[in-house]
Amino acid sequence: MNNISREGIESIREFYAQAYSAMPTFRITEPKTTGFTPEFVACEMRCEGEYVIDLPHSSLKAGETLRLVGVSLFWWRWEGEGAEWDGSLSEEAIRGWKIVRERAYYNFTNKGSQ
Repeated sequence: MNNISREGIESIREFYAQAYSAMPTFRITEPKTTGFTPEFVACEMRCEGEYVIDLPHSSLKAGETLRLVGVSLFWWRWEGEGAEWDGSLSEEAIRGWKIVRERAYYNFTNKGSQ
């Protein structure tokens, strides 16, 4: 996840599909979200997850727990009904926003078996 930038809905969807298949148990704690515009959000968090498969390129083995502190930056685009978002927070309106770019910066704080 370090030094990777994802752009486009399909690229982001593929990244998360792979991540969650390798680590289906994933917890985000202490989230802090800052949003200055609907098109950009910054999130700070602590994360923890258990791997169900070996990831040799990361020196991680099935059963190990990954702990990290991270910041994710999200760029969003309105793709819902109408030319612009009307400010609604309905489920339909929320689903009209799509992540089109993400940058994630993580510091691995502890890796190992529980």
